[in-house]
Amino acid sequence: MARVAKSISYHKEVFLRPENTLREVVETFSRTRLDAVPVVDVESRVQGIMTKHNLYRALLRGESLNSPIAGIFASPAVAVDGEQMFNDVYRYMQERELGQVVVTDADNRPIGMVTKMSVIESLHARSERMISELASLLDALENGVLAINRRGIITVFNPAAEKMLGVRAGDMLGREVTRVLPLVKVHEVLQDGSVQNWQRLPENPGILAKYLPVYRNGQINGAIAVMHDLTGYEKLARELESVKELQETLTTVLELAYDGLVVINQQGLITTSNRSINDFLGLEQDQILHRPVAEILPEIQLDEVLTTGSTDLGDVRSIRGARCIVTRLPMHRDGQVVGAVAKLTFKGLSRLPELVKRLQTLESQLSFYRDELSRVTRAGFSFEDIVGDSPPMRRVKAEARMSARSPSSILLLGESGTGKELFASAIHKESGRPGLFVKVNCAAMPDNLLESEFFGYEGGAFTGARKSGKPGKFELADRGTLFLDEIGDMSPQLQAKLLRVLQEREFERVGGIKTIQVEVRIIAATNRDLEEMMQRGEFREDLYYRLNVINLRAPPLRERREDIPLLAGHLIRKYNRIMGGRVTGLAPDTLEIFLKHAWPGNVRELENVIERALNMVSEGLIRPAHLPEYLWEQPVRVAQEVITAKKINLEENMASTEKDLIMLALAESGGNRTRAAQILGISRTNLYEKLRKYGIRSKQ
Repeated sequence: MARVAKSISYHKEVFLRPENTLREVVETFSRTRLDAVPVVDVESRVQGIMTKHNLYRALLRGESLNSPIAGIFASPAVAVDGEQMFNDVYRYMQERELGQVVVTDADNRPIGMVTKMSVIESLHARSERMISELASLLDALENGVLAINRRGIITVFNPAAEKMLGVRAGDMLGREVTRVLPLVKVHEVLQDGSVQNWQRLPENPGILAKYLPVYRNGQINGAIAVMHDLTGYEKLARELESVKELQETLTTVLELAYDGLVVINQQGLITTSNRSINDFLGLEQDQILHRPVAEILPEIQLDEVLTTGSTDLGDVRSIRGARCIVTRLPMHRDGQVVGAVAKLTFKGLSRLPELVKRLQTLESQLSFYRDELSRVTRAGFSFEDIVGDSPPMRRVKAEARMSARSPSSILLLGESGTGKELFASAIHKESGRPGLFVKVNCAAMPDNLLESEFFGYEGGAFTGARKSGKPGKFELADRGTLFLDEIGDMSPQLQAKLLRVLQEREFERVGGIKTIQVEVRIIAATNRDLEEMMQRGEFREDLYYRLNVINLRAPPLRERREDIPLLAGHLIRKYNRIMGGRVTGLAPDTLEIFLKHAWPGNVRELENVIERALNMVSEGLIRPAHLPEYLWEQPVRVAQEVITAKKINLEENMASTEKDLIMLALAESGGNRTRAAQILGISRTNLYEKLRKYGIRSKQ
């Protein structure tokens, strides 16, 4: 908005009257630091102006400081209207070489003074604003802009120019253009002042440049290069050509397709049909195109897809007396259904069993992912989701349940792959805390990012930060649980900051000054020896004792081998559902391998082995040949060593195998003894006897 005189005037309440004395003038000048003050009459209308020049002249004449200023001040005053535009006031003062003018309202009453200083400040502010606006404009331009002064020194270099030329503005500004960017011929404009229209840059033909002179007082004062990147447009042209070729190819493929194809638009009108469907219907293409699909092929009900948006991957229907497999798919654009496609297979229906099998597989996958999503949305894992009924697992589950309701910190110890995160999630769910379960992997990011992840940051706290800022994990976990995984990999610097939050329950965001208070329960986990790290000075002792209020240890798989059949059965069911398999369990020799293996990777390694096996076999039992080589070779070597040492005990080995088979059957039946007996081919009574004999416990 254009500025007026009253908006830049100073000392709007300062004025004098004729009866004021020279002493009062001196005091006014001293207080306001003005060189002139308006003089008003009894009606507060401007009568004249008292300047320092008037004051000095009166004092030199010998006037007393108690003398009134009537007859001393200059009259009339040089004044401008308060609504007069700043540019006009500025020009008026320049033309008359005035140091100050009085600003008045419509009734000739004083509003204030416009001085040289106020003019300079206003000009400076306007200059700063114009520079800022110009810089913003240059930054926002998609065109590259490079400017030089009359000596060929680069003075402007916007981000688009940086991107196009592959250099940094900081390395270019203040340097001679011919030395750092000789391919940009902008310096040639300085010689003759001619405009050079768009031309490609040498060695970079994707960039067009136009060069223009800059004049000042009729003389060439510099030059500007405006650059335009054609790469995107040329790429678009190539893509359009590719689309054209693709369309021609698609038309050819449609004509040669073995199956019948029909495409409809959003109005249900047929827009595409291939030769197979035309021949099947006995119609010419002009009899099919742009006709409602409900009239031409009412049996497939393709127009329903426009409303439901659903996908039908295979359905057997009778069309014109012939059995066909119909697949229906919606077409989406910007989230809206804009059409549909139908594929009709009316030849080679021997493929139907394969299609049914594929459909069953997809249904199994959908069911699995639906269950997984349901489990995640109901706030993570519970203790029932942790598979294992061995004494070590029963003990740690009981301890974890007891500690769940406590607000004290918990330190979860255990090797990698033992399920520490499952325990942390189950403890949070059992605790009944209303907040979220928030996980931070302390080993997955550098310290500077980890600090902002913990505590969040304010907008503009660092380069790349969101303008709105971001809450940290502590804020997100307020009244909930914060799970610090791999706590042993946290740096000493961040350990100190974490300790402060745990002690004081408050912190500030990165780049912020506001203190945020939280109520968070901490569960930390590590597979490292923190006590040994304390001795080496790698982990703070005070933080260790703050975290280690309750100590839980997740047992490794080798210490709970009796859980292996249960875990294997659970994982087989899981990957059966994902892959559509029908694997029934482990072969006895496979279970023997599993029970003898040390499992250094724990449950994670077991899951990897099971998943690999279900990629090798789709039904029946998992046998040693389906396992990784490092697993099935180890038992063979052990067996050879035993045979060599002549330590074979047939009775013990038979008993061990029988026990393993019983455990495998129980795992497969989910603990149902009647079903387990059927799998083993023995009576329920016989099964009970063997359970007592081997001390096997199972859920009914």
